[in-house]
Amino acid sequence: MRRLLLLLMTMALLIVGAVPASAGTTSLDGPSPAIWLSDPDGVDGDSGTEQGDPVVGSSGTATVNNNGATIKVKATGLEKGHAYTMWVVFFSDQTTCEDNGSGNAGCNGDDLGGANGITYGAGAVVGGSGNATFVARLSDGSVGSLVPGVYEAGVDNEFHVVIRSHGPKIPGMVSDQIHTQEGGCDVEVGPAPEQTGDFPVPAAPGECGDVQLYVFS
Repeated sequence: MRRLLLLLMTMALLIVGAVPASAGTTSLDGPSPAIWLSDPDGVDGDSGTEQGDPVVGSSGTATVNNNGATIKVKATGLEKGHAYTMWVVFFSDQTTCEDNGSGNAGCNGDDLGGANGITYGAGAVVGGSGNATFVARLSDGSVGSLVPGVYEAGVDNEFHVVIRSHGPKIPGMVSDQIHTQEGGCDVEVGPAPEQTGDFPVPAAPGECGDVQLYVFS
């Protein structure tokens, strides 16, 4: 999880305003936009989809009420038979967010702590379509890394959702691959903090990496 937090410190993220929905519930704008953190077409190519490009066909919703939050992401372009996890970085107190010297006037890894943190959202092995829907239901105070009272409808909440690949499913390890951050991981092939350039998506058993980013605020 430490590597995931460090990566978020270096990301330049779009921040948009919250849009009120029905009474007692807030729907957040996003994803804005969903982008590739790794290069799904391979690092040797000069055409096609590359790292930093939008995730074509992806979508998502995030709603908050006084009992918690529900974040739903439809991820596209994933690998058949590979295991993935969804990680939710939540900023329930954006008043603490600064640009941290990066010129980025939004929340990032430097702003974690207090009512801001990170938690597991969901996991799945992807089928032949290459699409997967991940749903995180975060009940206020019921998730280990959350503190009571961090969610409130109408408050300026923000969520960064990272889809992480754990490579091809490994017999006997699938549960770890779809429920933990390092399940089945021997080699990290995704982008590391302060690195630039293209990075491949995991392809072989034991390879892991963060592949997609969604932002809701």
